[in-house]
Formats: sequence, structure tokens, C-alpha cells
Amino acid sequence: MAHRCNHCQATCIGHRTSEPQPSPDIARLLATNDPPSAKQQEDFLRYRVDGVKRLTELETIIAESQQALEGAMAERDALTGNLKHHRLVLNPVRRLPADVLREIFLFACARISEEPFRFHFIPPSFLAAVCRSWHDIAVTFPQLW
Repeated sequence: MAHRCNHCQATCIGHRTSEPQPSPDIARLLATNDPPSAKQQEDFLRYRVDGVKRLTELETIIAESQQALEGAMAERDALTGNLKHHRLVLNPVRRLPADVLREIFLFACARISEEPFRFHFIPPSFLAAVCRSWHDIAVTFPQLW
């Protein structure tokens, strides 16, 4: 059942290099109402037994593969979330000094409405709601209010 992939040399389980082919006599017998010979009947019964056995093996392989796929997808989703969290924690804005953030806050809260540069007013309370450190900076910066 296991074999080596000709392309990547990985061991593959449950994959056959060729599909089992039914006897060419089947097509002829299905097109007529003739009974199979004793030899054909024996071959067809053996094929059915082997086919049912292989079908059971394939169902098991499919179930195991689906379970492995679901596990890999769950791991991928968890890793994606963890990588996002790490990216957020490593964001450079977290390392900006308070005086630089104050300047950014002043600019963001400025009421500039001259054309062609039209800026919209951002309430200081929005900036203060971002995180604890921004809140502390905003509420202790009287020029912002």
C-alpha cells in the first residue's frame, strides 16, 4: 500500500500507482444478458472481495486524512492568530517616546480646514481610548484639550 513518490521520493500511504482495472469481459456482459462463465464468475467474485476490502481501506485513509487536515487547519489558524499578536506587540508605534506621541496627537486633533489640505478633527477622547499608555499621555497633556 505504501510506495515512494517518483517525483519527490516521499513515502505515500494509500496511493496506488495505478487504479485497479475491471475485466474487459464486464463491459461485454453488461451489454448483453449472457451469464458469466465459471472462470469469469470466480474472477468477478474475487474482484468484488478485493474491491470491498480496498474500498474499506480507502474510507479509512480518507477519514484519517480529513482528521489530519482538520488538525493542520486548526494549527494553522492558531499560528496565524499568534503571529498577528506578535506582529501587533512588535509594532514600532509602541516604542515612540511620549513627547513624539504628544506631537502626533496635537496634529491629529488640529482643526485644520483650509483647502486643498482638508483635515478632519479627531476628538482627543478617541486617542485616549486606544490603549492605557495613550490614555495616560492624552489626559496629562492640557494643550490637547
